[in-house]
Amino acid sequence: MANDIWYSIKSNRIKSGCMRGFVEEDNMLKMDVTSAEHSLFLRALDGVVDEALWGRLSCNLFVSDEIVCYIYIVASDSLHIVDDEGNEIRLDDILCDPEGDTYRKVTLMQRLGAKRFANTSDILLYELKGRYLFIAMEMLGAGYGEIGNMRVGVRGDNFMNAFPQVYRERNGFFHRYMSVFSSIYNDISDRNEKLYEMLDLDKCSTDLLVMYGSWFGIDLQGNFLPEDVLRSVVKEAYSLNRIKGTKKAMERILELFLGDDVVILENRFQNGGIFEVTVLVNRKLTEELRHQIMFLLDQFKPLRTQVRILQMEKDAIMDGNSYLDMNATIPASKHLVLDEESMYDGTITLI
Repeated sequence: MANDIWYSIKSNRIKSGCMRGFVEEDNMLKMDVTSAEHSLFLRALDGVVDEALWGRLSCNLFVSDEIVCYIYIVASDSLHIVDDEGNEIRLDDILCDPEGDTYRKVTLMQRLGAKRFANTSDILLYELKGRYLFIAMEMLGAGYGEIGNMRVGVRGDNFMNAFPQVYRERNGFFHRYMSVFSSIYNDISDRNEKLYEMLDLDKCSTDLLVMYGSWFGIDLQGNFLPEDVLRSVVKEAYSLNRIKGTKKAMERILELFLGDDVVILENRFQNGGIFEVTVLVNRKLTEELRHQIMFLLDQFKPLRTQVRILQMEKDAIMDGNSYLDMNATIPASKHLVLDEESMYDGTITLI
């Protein structure tokens, strides 16, 4: 059973430990340049059984040339140690004490037999044996550094059991050599298990959404769409293609952008031709939003159709030579300003 365990070091586990000088962002710990110390001590990982054989630690590590990242790892079958006065103390409590000195913590781990690894993102743990695994990390130097997506495996080598017993010496040359292929195999297996996330339109990256849209013949390149609209368009790509070239398709595109404050009129204004369509929008559009709408409408409108967008302002505005004819009415809710050349004729009501 223990051979199938993988631990992911994420936010909750990090917060339960002791972290100094790092800022957590997108599952990555980034060095805080305002802090003089950068260290992390995690609570013990449980391998379930005594003398558990640990496999591998992997992470994403990015550091500048001026930074050294040390990772300390030690395994033990006990969670407790005995201090100089003979008292039994839980090791977790010492390492994760927020008031404790980092140097003393590291020295304690080394006294217990901790292995130290420098600037590496893939660590074989074949030499370690024990139910509990203690992990600490510190970055030294002035520069840039971040670490994250840490995973620890208590899993046997995938390929070693395929060989005769004489070749199965743990941590021997052949074992370490085969671990290269085993690590590659494990990474590919982990990615395959997460393939479904790539097809989840609510979680996949925007780059994938653009690609999925291209499968339906929809051009979404250029990062011109807000993410929520982009996801909605891709989700409805099949149904939109079925009604492509119709008024209904244009209405749905406009609804995704603007909601219900849209009216489409065909050949109504300024003696428009048979291919001219006017879109009445009950709001003010930014230039960027107008271009986004037109870019998608051009892909779904009927052939040869010319689309014109009219933005309906909520405030009434008249130019300098306005003429009000009989029975013209200006509601009280409007702010009214008339210049000196305004004309009134017939029955005019100003409320």
